Amino acid sequence: FVDAVAGVGAGLVSWSLFTRPHQTLSGFYLDEAVPGGGGDNVVNVILVDFRGFDTLGEITVLAIAAIGIHAMLEGLRLRLPDLGLDGRPWSRQPHPLFLAVLSRALLPLALVVALYILLRGHNLPGGGFIAGLVTAIALILQYLGNGIAWTQQRFVFRYYLTFAIGLFVAVAAGLGSWAFDHPFLTSTHGYLSLPILGKLHLASAMVFDLGVYITVVGAVLLIIAELGRLSVTQERHSRERQVGATSAGAATAGEELR
Repeated sequence: FVDAVAGVGAGLVSWSLFTRPHQTLSGFYLDEAVPGGGGDNVVNVILVDFRGFDTLGEITVLAIAAIGIHAMLEGLRLRLPDLGLDGRPWSRQPHPLFLAVLSRALLPLALVVALYILLRGHNLPGGGFIAGLVTAIALILQYLGNGIAWTQQRFVFRYYLTFAIGLFVAVAAGLGSWAFDHPFLTSTHGYLSLPILGKLHLASAMVFDLGVYITVVGAVLLIIAELGRLSVTQERHSRERQVGATSAGAATAGEELR
C-alpha cells in the first residue's frame, strides 16, 4: 500500500511539473556563455565559470582521494603467483622493446595534443580535465613501457607538490577577482592584440582551467603509480623468497656434509 501511494504521488508530481509552462536553466547558459563567460564551449564555461566553485570542490576531492589511495597502498605486500591464469609461467620480459620505443616516441606528441586540447577548451571541445588525462596517460605509458626505475630517473615527479600547485593555481584564479571587488571565482574576458597572432579572445577562467589540468595530472599519476609499484613489491618479494630458499637449501646441504 505504501509503495502504491508513493508511486501515485511521484506520478502526480511529475505530471504537474511537466504539464506547466516552464523555462529550463539550459537556456540561460546557452544565452550567457559568450557574453558572460567569454567562451563558445558551453560545457567548459559552466565548469570553469558559472559553476567554478563546484569544479574546485571536485578537484579537491580528487586530490584527497589520491592521498587516501596512497595511504592505503603504502607498505602493501602482495605475493606474486608462480603461474598465470592459463597455467603458464609469467613472462620474463616485463617491458617489451616495441612498447618501450613506441611510448618514448608518443610522449612529445601526446603532450602537444594535451596542450592543444587545454588551450581550445574554452571555445571548442576540450579543457583542463581531458588535457590532464591525456598527459597522465602519456606519462603512465612510460612506466608501462620502460619501467618505474627508468621513468623516475628521467621524469622527477613529486605528485603531492604537483596537485598542490594545481590547487593553488585554481584558488589563486578565484582570489584574483577579490582585487577588483568581485565575488570569488568571478572571471572576465577580453581581446588581446599580438603582433603575429593578431586579435585573440582570452578569458581569465583559462587560469582556473590550468589549475584543473595540473591537479588532474598529479592526482592520476599518484594513484596509478602507487598501483604500479605493487608489481615492483611483488618482484622484490619473489626475489627475496628465492634467495631465502637458496640460503635454506645451502644450509641444509652444509648440514648433510657435516
